[in-house]
Amino acid sequence: MQLRGFLLLALLALLALTSAVAKKKADCKYKFESWGACDGGTGTKARQGTLKKARYNAQCQETIRVTKPCTPKTKAKAKAKKGKGKD
Repeated sequence: MQLRGFLLLALLALLALTSAVAKKKADCKYKFESWGACDGGTGTKARQGTLKKARYNAQCQETIRVTKPCTPKTKAKAKAKKGKGKD
């Protein structure tokens, strides 16, 4: 009986912790600009976002800046399909 109570308490604690973590995700909503040009020195491009909405009394920054790696430009190659019956 004590083991059952302990397991129930542990389950409730885990549920409360999971709920708190889930609420922490995506609390701040931002509106982002377009991606900037690739910075050759760092190999990244950046954009800035301004706060659109804050949920659950979150403490959000008014503006944020995010970066991502530049993707190399790939040229599309026209490949000829191998057809049946070609000589």
